[in-house]
This record gives sequence, structure tokens and C-alpha cells, in this order.
Amino acid sequence: MIFQLFEKILVKIISAVATLILALGIVGANPTVEYAVPFNKAAQKTADEITTATTSQKIAEPEAKKKILPASPAENSPLPVEQKQEEPELPALTQTPVISLTELNGKTRKTIVNIFCGNQGGALVQGITGSGVIISPKGVILTNAHIGQYFLLENSPASGYLNCQIRNGNIAEPAYDAKLIYIPSVWVEENIDNIVISGAKGTGQNDYAFLLIDKSAVKGKELPQTFDFTEPNFEFNMLPFNFSTLVASYPAGLLGADAVLKNLGLISTFAPITELFTFDEKGLSLLDIFALGGNIASQGGSSGGAVVNTIDGKLLGIITTSSEATTTAKRTLYAITLPYIKRSFETYTEKNIAWFLENPTDYNLLPANEFDRLKELLLKRLEKK
Repeated sequence: MIFQLFEKILVKIISAVATLILALGIVGANPTVEYAVPFNKAAQKTADEITTATTSQKIAEPEAKKKILPASPAENSPLPVEQKQEEPELPALTQTPVISLTELNGKTRKTIVNIFCGNQGGALVQGITGSGVIISPKGVILTNAHIGQYFLLENSPASGYLNCQIRNGNIAEPAYDAKLIYIPSVWVEENIDNIVISGAKGTGQNDYAFLLIDKSAVKGKELPQTFDFTEPNFEFNMLPFNFSTLVASYPAGLLGADAVLKNLGLISTFAPITELFTFDEKGLSLLDIFALGGNIASQGGSSGGAVVNTIDGKLLGIITTSSEATTTAKRTLYAITLPYIKRSFETYTEKNIAWFLENPTDYNLLPANEFDRLKELLLKRLEKK
């Protein structure tokens, strides 16, 4: 009873502080913008021209996602997680706040980056704008595979000499160059058509990639010895319903080309966890993906953005997909969990993810021949467009 009373009081405090933060302008607001949009310098779009059809990655919307434990889930859709779990328990989430919400907001925002890939007009592929989060003092960025795949196409004639840059700040400004150090080959192979489809759909499965900051984009400025980062939590397998999270990203929404280049703002907001899902059909009820209530991050460019535990400040997941709706408040935002990313990464690479983050340059997880193979797959698909 005491714990339940404490939990109710804590939720009320978090909600009150969130409201205050919104009132103070820490979180921007634009309730009519859409989710993820490809970016095309050669074809600036007005607010009236952009619709939900311009999304680059959305969750499939089968009936199975509308209720817990459906009788027959749609193909390739994540399955709802039962609250009762039989697998070995992982460490529980910290219940006692160890950081104030104001401090958490400021700390998290320093670690969020905008990933901007632009090219020459008339290319086979459009440029994109997305988000990512620095998860290591060595400068490792975690983002989505549907963003990371563009690093495979950098500087090739067919992609219009695509160039990807890492930007940061309250208004995104050039900060770093980065290289792709890992992307699940299986994601590229299974989603090869996404590179040419406007409004491509997906479940978020294996939709992650790692970048490594390797150069300053500011002339005369050296890279820092260590980077601000959000600590990842790879060790949990359940999240309470209505658990409050901090979401941070660089949504592009209805912004035109000029605004994306010059006035793209970083947002952060609070959102409750509303549903839990798994990709596993073996009955283990592993928590792979969770849903968040509609919020201002449910729009263009938020893919790869951070979802952070408001209690301990650790990264719980990254934004990967969204449902369709006319306003952000009516949409559902989906994020893949860090434990899921760990399981997938360690399965495909046979490497320990903690060691990888500590020594990102010691591992050759994307050798030149595999990089070139994946690049060739994408280029061939673009040529068939």
C-alpha cells in the first residue's frame, strides 16, 4: 500500500513538473505535423503538400496491435507481451529518482544528434533527416537502420554524391562527421525496397545501426577527448504501463528544405508507456518494442531519437516507427528496446555489446567486402526505380 501510494504521488509530481516544463518552453509544440519525411533539397514542400504518405518508416497497423493477446496476429507484426513472464528475471528498474527532471532534460539533450544526409537534385535517392543518441564516451551513436543505410551510399554518383553529417544543438548546426560501424545485414536484405518507397512500412525488427564520430565538421575545432552520452540500459525485460519517459529528437514534420537546413529544432517531451510487444513467437515474452502515447515527437525526423527513463536517466529505447493519424496527439509512437538491440546484435555478431561500445575501433563488424556488398544491393535497387 505504501509503495502504491508513493508511486501515485510520484506520477502526479512528474506530471506537474512536465506541465511546468512545457509552460516554460523547454518543449516546443506543433500539433499538426507528420512523422518521418525524406528530405529533398531539390523539391521543397509546403505544409499543405506533406501528408502521411511521405513517411519513410511506419509501423504496420494490423488489428492485432489494437488489443492485448490477439487470437491471430498479422504477419510480421510484434506480439503483445504478457505481464506474467516465465523467463529468468532481469534486474528491476530503479524506483527511486536519482536525477531531477530539469537535470535529466538538460543532460539528455546534450547527447541527441540530428543525422542529415543531403545530395544533389535529381539523384536516384532522396536525402533524409533523422535523429540519433550518443551512447558512449567514445562517440558511438545509436540510430535506426533505415537511417544508417544512407551511410552505405555516401559519395556515390548514383546517390547524387550523398553526404551525411552529424549536427547538434537546440537549433541543429554542423558538428561532426561519422562513419557506419555496424548495421544488421539482415535488415538491409529484408527491407531493400524501402530505399525507393515513400511511406515504406515496417515493424522495427532489427532496425538499428551504430555510427562512430570520427571527425569534427567545424574547421579548426578538434574532437573532444570524451563525449557527453546517455547511458544505455541493456538489462531489463518489463516496463510498467503508464511509466513516464523522456523523449528527445529532431522532428522535421512540415518543415521545408530551407527550414530543415537552417532552423531544425531539438525537442524533448514526456510520454507514458502504453503497450508492450515482442517479436518472439516462442512464448518467452521478451520485451522488444513498446508504444508511447501521442506526443510532439511523433513526426518527421524523430526516427532514432531517445526514450529515456525519468527515474535513473538511462536509455530505454530508440524511436523507430509510428502509426498514422492527422495530428501527433492521435498517433502512437513505437520504440525498440535496448535489451532487444543487445540480443539482436550479439546474435548476429557473436560479440559482447558492452565490449564493443568500450572499444568501437577494435572491432571490424562491417568489413569492406560486406560494406560494398550491401552498398551494391542498394544501388541495384535504386537503378530499378
